[in-house]
Amino acid sequence: MKETVILVLGFILLNNYALTAYLGLTPLLGFARKGEKILALGLSVTCVTLVTAVVLWLLRGVLPGYWQLLAGVVLVLVLVYLLQAIAGQKLGLWFPAIALNSAVLGLALRSIAAEDLLTVVLSALGVGFGFLFGLFLLTGVQTRIRQGCVPKAFKGFPIQILAAAIVALALTAFNFQ
Repeated sequence: MKETVILVLGFILLNNYALTAYLGLTPLLGFARKGEKILALGLSVTCVTLVTAVVLWLLRGVLPGYWQLLAGVVLVLVLVYLLQAIAGQKLGLWFPAIALNSAVLGLALRSIAAEDLLTVVLSALGVGFGFLFGLFLLTGVQTRIRQGCVPKAFKGFPIQILAAAIVALALTAFNFQ
């Protein structure tokens, strides 16, 4: 039990794909900052990541290496299409960000090398919840930025990148090896 908690927390805090590896960072920087939409996007990314990682892990012995990448891309696109049909227009314009989220495919391809299915499932949950954690963190940071005085040269995208880098640096404090 302790190992499972450590694995999931490790992907949320230490190995957060969006903030430390910059996989899937684009939706974090540009997503609308409304609580309901943040939760919907984060849970959608978690679902797509989980299903993609498990299916590619199950197919790892069947497909050669380069076909695994193609199968992963096709699988992510199909899952996003299905989620969009189920969820409707709750996420609006940003829903394709899930399909283009490199964290989903990055973990799915990395999980092919995992030895057991439990590790794949826990890693996928950790990456998905880490993405959701990053969404909430950067929403809080954006709120503080809007309240403060930002120099003209830093307004917009530069301050968002700087804020993401500072949050990523703060997360490295949890890495006390």
